[in-house]
Amino acid sequence: MKLTIARESDSCIFRIQGKVGWESSRLLDREVRQSVEQGGRFLVFDLDGIEFLSSGAIGVLVYHLRRLQTGKGDIFIVTSNNYVMYLFRTIGFHKVFEGKIFRTMADLEPALTAQLPGWERPSLEAWREVDAGDGSDDELSHKDELG
Repeated sequence: MKLTIARESDSCIFRIQGKVGWESSRLLDREVRQSVEQGGRFLVFDLDGIEFLSSGAIGVLVYHLRRLQTGKGDIFIVTSNNYVMYLFRTIGFHKVFEGKIFRTMADLEPALTAQLPGWERPSLEAWREVDAGDGSDDELSHKDELG
């Protein structure tokens, strides 16, 4: 997994690429928790570069959606990735995120500015890449890890 994050005020964008397996899901969860603890209330997950999304990664998204909605925050998904959309429709995830899935950042911007007046795309300086290791864990499942 490659994870790049930009934080601006109350919002945080997570650009995720590659395969998100068990260990990568745990890393993603830690980064999301840290962003929320630092005041992030509106999180955007750009999933255009996803090749594989584990159940652990989906659990991270759902858990934090529920958590943020109780605190007057929200999560948005940006993707035009056919695999991701097929996966979401297959498991009913598109219903959980109804009205929160957008094909492009440009499509999402009106919703963000409605929630956060004055919202602007993060500057290049706001982005940081998270060391997600070599990705070897993304081929393993939790069951494999337990033995």
